[in-house]
This record gives sequence, structure tokens and C-alpha cells, in this order.
Amino acid sequence: MIITLRDDLNAISSILDETFKIPAFKRSYDEAFGKIAQILYRYGIVENARNLRFRFILCMQEFFENIPQDQWQIKDPAFVKQSEDFAISKFREWIIEQVI
Repeated sequence: MIITLRDDLNAISSILDETFKIPAFKRSYDEAFGKIAQILYRYGIVENARNLRFRFILCMQEFFENIPQDQWQIKDPAFVKQSEDFAISKFREWIIEQVI
């Protein structure tokens, strides 16, 4: 199960990474989180795409809460990538907590 979970977590990370490569106004969050919901269903986690997207937003929010707002660099691609990577990591942690 550990190998499968690791593979599925990597697949989830890839789905999110690919989604973030697309310009923001063209992204299909429903499709991305729908795919993630299908993966999680195998572990008995029954969530719809909207709830998973909200959970992910909470993970992203945690990144920004740890940085004073005057230090946010939302026009800097490296900073935005850092926030995305942080949120993906936290989202993966949440998934592991749900599975275990």
C-alpha cells in the first residue's frame, strides 16, 4: 500500500503542477480536482472536486499567513511557485493524514 500511496501522491502532485503551468484564466480546477477525487476514492476518501479545491486553498493560505503581507511578491514567478509547492506539500500531508 505504501508504494501505491507514494505513486498516487506523486500523481496528485503532477496533476497540480501541470494545472499551475497553464495560465490562470485557462485552468480547469474542476477537472484537476476531479482527477484527484478519483484517486482519493480508492482510499475511501469521498470528497468532491469543490471540497478538495477548498482544502487546497486552505493549504495555500497557510503559506501566506506565515509571511507579512507587505513581503508578498505575487508578481514574482519564483515566489508564486514557492507558494504552489508549499501548498502541494501541505495538501499531500493532509491526504496522508486521511489515509492513515
